[in-house]
Amino acid sequence: MERDFEKSLCLSSGILFVFLSFSISLPNAIILIALYRNPLRCFRKTFVVYLVFIAAMDLLVAIIVCPGEAVMRFLCAFGDEDLPKDGDIVKILGYIGVNSSILLVTAMSVDRFISVVVPHFYLKRVKPRKLVVCNTIVICFSSIFASLQLAGISMDVYILIDIHLHTTFPLVITTLSYFGMFLVLRKRARVHLQRQTLDLPGNPTLQDLRRLNNANKERRFATTSFLILIFLIISLIPYFVSILIEANCYDCRGQKWFFALRESSVAFLFVNSLVNPFLTTFRIKELKQSVLIVFLCRHQNSLRRWGDFELQRDPEAIGQHHNNGS
Repeated sequence: MERDFEKSLCLSSGILFVFLSFSISLPNAIILIALYRNPLRCFRKTFVVYLVFIAAMDLLVAIIVCPGEAVMRFLCAFGDEDLPKDGDIVKILGYIGVNSSILLVTAMSVDRFISVVVPHFYLKRVKPRKLVVCNTIVICFSSIFASLQLAGISMDVYILIDIHLHTTFPLVITTLSYFGMFLVLRKRARVHLQRQTLDLPGNPTLQDLRRLNNANKERRFATTSFLILIFLIISLIPYFVSILIEANCYDCRGQKWFFALRESSVAFLFVNSLVNPFLTTFRIKELKQSVLIVFLCRHQNSLRRWGDFELQRDPEAIGQHHNNGS
């Protein structure tokens, strides 16, 4: 493979990682600020714990992994450095970010399954503090597993374990979870339709309205977590395709098309980190309203401070301001 082609591809992929770094960090930072400020006092639910951890991991990818990948590719384009390989610090950090996201989405799918199937048990037993501990354990596990690359383990064995642990197992668990949720929600919808056909009082009680509102929220949260899972799977497909080609086609490794596929698949791994904040914001109306309140109020306060500053600089404007006030 020609060195000029490799350098040009390194340069283009480095620019792409710089773009990903800025475009991922900004929306995820906005999400975290809105969840921290919580102006509507509506983010005390367990589902928000997963949103916080997923946004935090996406922000970690944006401010550490993507810049590291960009620097290594610029060194490849303008110097004699090679691309980062498995076992390098940048690759290990990338493994931590991607594997943590996969396991967090898997845990969120199981959480949604429990909340839909056994809602009374979920409300009594599952608390945000417990989920914080569980998600922290998930991230620690991903960090320890990624750090095994530094222990001199065979990369073929490591990749095989990684594929089954972070692909096969999560796919089976999430498929069973959402299939179970689909069956339960379908059964409940049938029961609700049968109740509507009976001669029940026309005016629903407050308890009925609350139950309906909670059911709609749980359905919306389950759909949101399912969409997050779908985009995560889409971002992983090109990378695993390149791994399978590299493992089964030795002659393909030196081809230009394979090098381009591998580089684009590595960048495509982080697309879900870009999609997640927009998906959660537009799917969860409370989060969307909180984002608007936090940043619109900040913008209005900035305009008010700027107006006061202009009044202090212009004495004639101050006089007109006092005359208008009187």
